[in-house]
Amino acid sequence: MEQTWMSYRSDDRMIMVDTQFEGDRPEHLDHLYRVEAPMASSGPHGYGDDGELARFEPFEDVLNEVAGAAGLVSTGRRRGFGTWELAWYGPAGSDRKLLKVLKAHPTARLTVDRDPAWDFYRSKLLPRGKDRHRARNGLVVWQLLNAGDHLDLPRPIEFFVYFHRDVDRDRYLRDIGSTGLDAESLDGDRPGLRAYFVAAIDVELITDITWELHERAQMSNGEFDGWGCAPVTEVP
Repeated sequence: MEQTWMSYRSDDRMIMVDTQFEGDRPEHLDHLYRVEAPMASSGPHGYGDDGELARFEPFEDVLNEVAGAAGLVSTGRRRGFGTWELAWYGPAGSDRKLLKVLKAHPTARLTVDRDPAWDFYRSKLLPRGKDRHRARNGLVVWQLLNAGDHLDLPRPIEFFVYFHRDVDRDRYLRDIGSTGLDAESLDGDRPGLRAYFVAAIDVELITDITWELHERAQMSNGEFDGWGCAPVTEVP
């Protein structure tokens, strides 16, 4: 998976989205192509068990290959409530090859809608609010896994916040103790701070922390600037 792709859970759906189009959406790709297909085994949460993933992903690969050859770009997929949903954007009149593939899967359905503003992409695929933090945090965890990290082992985890004025940073430092994090000031082009604690990697815990730091920063004329840690690749 390329680093522009994010995966996250929202409203009982598992969502994958290619964020490369967040700020640059090609104007000539003004039609939304969407395939919906019922799951054979939706699992306890409605977004498919391991067997369902193994069954559907080869079909998804074929659809993406055919869509790419027809001039469409894959923007994401959603799975939940016992249904798969895949989305591409492209020019009008590119549905014939997709329909040919779907003949072998009569339960799947293709819909094509004009969507020049990419409303579906922006409102249904891109994460917002706390979901956005969860998705970005998941991307960092994916990078750690690629580096061979043992996520269940504790390590120092750092969070960074920057401000326009020293007074705003200093006020933030006085209040951050209520989060349970230690913190120290950072000097540089912009006044900042480093907050930190020692823990194993838990996406939900880190998302709670990053969301709170982000919310506090917005109220203090600051900007949360992400988190990180060194990969733990050796078991003690």
